[in-house]
Amino acid sequence: MLKLIKSNAPALKQQSALWSFESPENLEQAKQLEIDMVKLMIESGGIGLAGNQVGLLNRVFAIHLKGRVPFCMFNPSLLAYSEDYIDGPEGCLSFPDLFFPVKRYSAITAEYFDRSGNKCIIELKDTDARCFQHELDHLNGVCFTEKISPLKLAFAIKKQKKRKSNG
Repeated sequence: MLKLIKSNAPALKQQSALWSFESPENLEQAKQLEIDMVKLMIESGGIGLAGNQVGLLNRVFAIHLKGRVPFCMFNPSLLAYSEDYIDGPEGCLSFPDLFFPVKRYSAITAEYFDRSGNKCIIELKDTDARCFQHELDHLNGVCFTEKISPLKLAFAIKKQKKRKSNG
């Protein structure tokens, strides 16, 4: 059973290795992993969940795109991105109740493999593009807390603690 890890876990700072589809065992594991990761993502109230966040150091994340059934992307990569950015609110299941604006490309073209090892190309915009970029950062060992200044991070943490003490 997968378990969500929190902000101080070393796995969140590690770069993930490619998922191999070469063996039948890995194909079966990919299908079960998709079920488990999507379930945990939904139960946790998220729209994305990277392998790092469950201690798995393979390039895979679950994602819930608008209008689609949640699924996993294996070995995702960014192929192209827009010239414009959106500075919007972002949170993370590994950093509960911590939110702040993060600058992301507003539209992207991405490549990934589905749970059966089929190569897919997808165009994403707005929240879907933001989520993809956030999860891809996780696979590269980068947390969203590194996307803002230390001062803004300290302020966000202070607000988080205040909400918890008042709640």
